[in-house]
Amino acid sequence: MNRRDFLKYLTLSTVGLGVIGVEGLRAEAASDLAEPMIYKRLLLFTEYEPRPSTEMIVIHHTGYPNVDKDSNIVDIHKFHQEVNGWAGVGYHYLIRKDGMIEQGRRPDMIGAHAYQHNKNSIGVCLAGNFDIGNPTKEQMAAVKELVSWLCRKYDLNSMKPGVIVGHRDCNETACPGENLYDKLPIIRRAAARS
Repeated sequence: MNRRDFLKYLTLSTVGLGVIGVEGLRAEAASDLAEPMIYKRLLLFTEYEPRPSTEMIVIHHTGYPNVDKDSNIVDIHKFHQEVNGWAGVGYHYLIRKDGMIEQGRRPDMIGAHAYQHNKNSIGVCLAGNFDIGNPTKEQMAAVKELVSWLCRKYDLNSMKPGVIVGHRDCNETACPGENLYDKLPIIRRAAARS
């Protein structure tokens, strides 16, 4: 874009007439697949295996007994390795209480979060115990953004049954807690609108 066009668009947008232009349309189209802000930590895993397909997104909570507390991916990674004996953190993503999204397992690798469903799913965990607490508004905004992006990335229909599920839909567990499980329809609709 030349200087004259830039000044014209700047002037029009300042007075509320905002003409997008070709460059703006290209940028808008590219942002449709833009990855949300995801913090990637250096986590060492003992093994990795590529996930053959992505057909579902499984929603979890950390669910520490009797406390609704924040968690971070580094501590969960350490716990899953040292206590569970796993290769590392089982979830692909963790959403902290302040809405920060942290990457756990590499998104293209098999997770360890939903027994017998790991080879075709991505695990998204929200920090907290949602049998006694509620997800924060920041967590809800982040999970909607992340799940919307994942649905676009893997061409998933969020409104199709079995695509966005709670851990309890896969295994015998209370996860992701009643107060988050009840919000799954909101997450599905948000992903469908994006």
